[in-house]
Amino acid sequence: MAVKRTGQPSFVEALMPKGAGANAALDRLAGLVKWYRFEKLIGHLRDEGSPGRPGYPVLVLFRAVLLQSLYGLSERELEEALGDRLSFKRFVGLSLEDAIPDH
Repeated sequence: MAVKRTGQPSFVEALMPKGAGANAALDRLAGLVKWYRFEKLIGHLRDEGSPGRPGYPVLVLFRAVLLQSLYGLSERELEEALGDRLSFKRFVGLSLEDAIPDH
């Protein structure tokens, strides 16, 4: 299965004020965790060779599930929060223009 490319900054994001959508706790967590280690552990779970629509990168989904757990969100609430909160989108590695994973 192909993997979607995510996180490419858009023109709108370049014009946004520097602190827009900031969340100190999530920014600190994102800086402290060595995400490449998780990618090595769970990256093989996705079958890159299977047909179908491109899937989201494993780390995007892993970070989304982490947010779901930290904030006690259902799958629907997580989907809404990813669509609404810039800090959540930034934490999982999605740009403003990237489609959010649905439940």
